[in-house]
Formats: sequence, C-alpha cells, structure tokens
Amino acid sequence: MWETLSPPWQACLELAWEAYCDDSIPIGAVVTGADGVIIARGRNRIHDKRGADGHIYGNPLAHAEANALVTLDYHPIDPHTCILYTTTEPCPMCMGMFYMSGLRTLHYACRDPFAGSVNLLGTTPYLSRKLIKVFDPPDPTLEILIMSMHVEMNLFGDARCAQSLHAVWRSVAPEGVRLGEALHRSGELRRMREMGLPTANVIEKLIGYIETHR
Repeated sequence: MWETLSPPWQACLELAWEAYCDDSIPIGAVVTGADGVIIARGRNRIHDKRGADGHIYGNPLAHAEANALVTLDYHPIDPHTCILYTTTEPCPMCMGMFYMSGLRTLHYACRDPFAGSVNLLGTTPYLSRKLIKVFDPPDPTLEILIMSMHVEMNLFGDARCAQSLHAVWRSVAPEGVRLGEALHRSGELRRMREMGLPTANVIEKLIGYIETHR
C-alpha cells in the first residue's frame, strides 16, 4: 500500500507516526503547491516539550494543520492554488485557520464525527463566501489505519473518556475502532515504536492486522 500513496500522503503519515512516537496525537499535515511539491509540514505537538522553528508546541493549540499553516511562507506562492492534506478531518480551530489562510483545497484521510468540522462550511455568511473544494477520505483502508492509531493511543489515557469518544467514531469507522482496541490489548503498536520502525513498515504491519481482525 505504501508505494501506491502519493508523496503528500506519505509525508502526512510519517508526521503522524512521528507525533505518536512523541506521545502527541497522531495527526500529520502538509501543504503542497499546485504542482504537488510539499512546501510546508506540520504535526500535532500538544504534548511535545520541544518544537521545530516556527512550530507551536506544548499547548492545546499545537495541532498538525495549524503548524503546517503557520510555517507556510506566503511570499513566493499564490495560496489559492495550494492544497492542504491532513490525516484527520480538521477540528473547528484548524478548519477556521484553513478557511482564513487563503487556501482553497482540502484533502483529509480519516473522518472525525466527534470534532471534525468540514460541515462548518456554508453555515455563516462569511463561511459561504469562498469556493472551497473538500475531498473526503480517498481509501477505506487508510482511514481504518489512522483511526486505529487514535483509538490505541486514547486507551492509554482516560478509559471512560476514550470509550465515549470511540462510540462516536464507531459510527463511521467501526473496523478502525476494533483494530485500535486490538492493538491496545496486544501492545503491538507500542512495540513498533520501541523498535523505531519506519512509517512504511508500520503501515504494512497494520494492514496485516486489518486482515487478521476482520
């Protein structure tokens, strides 16, 4: 599967895995120009104790899309032609940042019926002004993989809160929730992190888990 993903999606997944390995929420985002070349990157850093230059870190605002957008150099580009890719449907804050950034195209790989906010488009006069193109998850398997990482990480935190959240997520990605629960029980994703596996290997192993737990 990894070889079939476009460079923006590969980069998003690498950033999401990097975030997971740093105990932050596994979300990655990139901005590309119209030619598909990546010109900005960001990942979730809410639990990070350090950050790359210009990146937000160590607070609740340190989201992946926010970091990709705030580090974008606007001077040499036309933002209207740029594209935001993100592993997970943007939250209200990140959706607002995307809308106000001048970008016009959004791709996301995993739905989030709890905090995802693409449905805000068109709900106010201001949010109805711009012609925005939103592309839903491109691959069901990719959505399952991303959801499973979120679920697995949540279960290492507040179990009651996690179960409540997962009940909502189950409405759109039941296989992802089941896989995440299985990964939590087995500890396999944590072992992959301890081994320092590259993202491509992690993705291929998770695909094997999907087949096992269907």
